[in-house]
Amino acid sequence: MSKFKISPSTTSKPTPESMPTSVGEFAAGAAMVQSQVGSRPAKPIRLNLDLDPDTHRRLKLRAVESGTTIAQLVRELIARELG
Repeated sequence: MSKFKISPSTTSKPTPESMPTSVGEFAAGAAMVQSQVGSRPAKPIRLNLDLDPDTHRRLKLRAVESGTTIAQLVRELIARELG
């Protein structure tokens, strides 16, 4: 038996009026949690992906040659691809 007691939810299901009406509105709501709304900047979103060892080695070498980190290199590649 758990030592934590969870009370039943008192919130109702979302109504059609409270649902996002566009893709942009949905994405904006997904990017910020309610505690972040306001004057604070948006918290970065962490991305995890699997790479085969050879691709990782080549990416690491490219980052070292560029004098940067893998993370920064990937951010730059994504920014370049998205325009």
